[in-house]
Amino acid sequence: MALVADCPDLSCPQVPMPSGKGLLVTPGVLPSAIIGKRRRISVLFDMAKLALGAGRLSPREYLELRLCDDSIYGGADKNAFVGLAAARKIWFRTNFRVDLFALANNKIASAVWFSAHGLPILPTLALFHEDMGRQSARLLRNDLTLSDFLRDIRNYPLFGKPIEGSQSIGSASLESYVPSLDCLITTAGEMISLDNFVSYVKSHAKSGYQFQPRISPHAAIGEMCGNRLATVRLLTVLTGGKPQIVRACWKIPAGMHAADNFWRPGNLLAQINLESGRVLRAIRANGNDYEEITHHPDTGMPIVGTVIPNWEDVTRLALDGARLLADLPLVGWDIAPIDSGAVLVEANVTPDFRLHQMADRRGVLDETFTSFLRQRKLDVRAFLGAGKEASFLVRLCSLGGIIGDALRAVLLR
Repeated sequence: MALVADCPDLSCPQVPMPSGKGLLVTPGVLPSAIIGKRRRISVLFDMAKLALGAGRLSPREYLELRLCDDSIYGGADKNAFVGLAAARKIWFRTNFRVDLFALANNKIASAVWFSAHGLPILPTLALFHEDMGRQSARLLRNDLTLSDFLRDIRNYPLFGKPIEGSQSIGSASLESYVPSLDCLITTAGEMISLDNFVSYVKSHAKSGYQFQPRISPHAAIGEMCGNRLATVRLLTVLTGGKPQIVRACWKIPAGMHAADNFWRPGNLLAQINLESGRVLRAIRANGNDYEEITHHPDTGMPIVGTVIPNWEDVTRLALDGARLLADLPLVGWDIAPIDSGAVLVEANVTPDFRLHQMADRRGVLDETFTSFLRQRKLDVRAFLGAGKEASFLVRLCSLGGIIGDALRAVLLR
């Protein structure tokens, strides 16, 4: 049983990439129809150069991004595109305070942190963590208490997800409980026995499983794609204490998907004008291919040209969150527009650059981002230097006797 199709590779989910010509690309194959008049040797040279460049694009990533198709990128700087290998280095060189990662990665910790500072978040109804902690009204520690919680019709509609999960792996969207059948109804209309769902939760609950009330999207978005959140992914950087939004794209669910992740076949990804929140273009995943669309495939409602509701609230929430994670200055924010404004769904300290590169058709290593990286390199050196100096002073002051007393008097006065 799978409530939500799991990604085959969590470290690098396979994301459909643009073709521009309705063709499929098989990794490792150079489609002559896309290359056009360019010689294969030229493309191979291009692939090799980018594999060794700053973006460390693998041949597979080169083909998935279809960088051999000049009709897509219109002269964009290919050296600015980042692959997974380079992305990993960027994540940990910029967010080098890995001791603070739990503030974003652990959903309970982040909820406490953000809500304590007044940021609107999705509330927690209950937490399932088997045989951990002490039983309380909101802590479910075994099958019995989990089943009792799921049988309580007052808790629906309900959304569940692993505490330290990503890419919506292990998540579930539930509409209701049917007492006569002892089963659950998912948002997609599936009927699942309660016992099977309990097993599903336990298989994804190594660090705990969180249950939240399912929040409805802004009415205009609900009219477009149904009663499911369509989150905006905003990439923020912080330099000198000042946060800045450098990229934004919109993830839109379609078909039977409750989650909006673009790697799910059929979901949509839209390019956004940062100033206005207006959708400039939208693409739909279709296996190894994609197609540009203008209207939502389920409802026929227009997407391109639409202004994301409450755009000012969405962007302000990302900037407020960035200030609260000042020691983690590179964050991807998932924020959902709702009728009352915007709500923070998730913060990602290892953000997926491919979403923005696909939506914007340009690499992330532009002038603004590279300037941020240069400043961050200086910050790292200053931080490490201060750490070494402090360590040296601690060792000196720990000396005993007259020498230690004299050093403490001089250094700590």
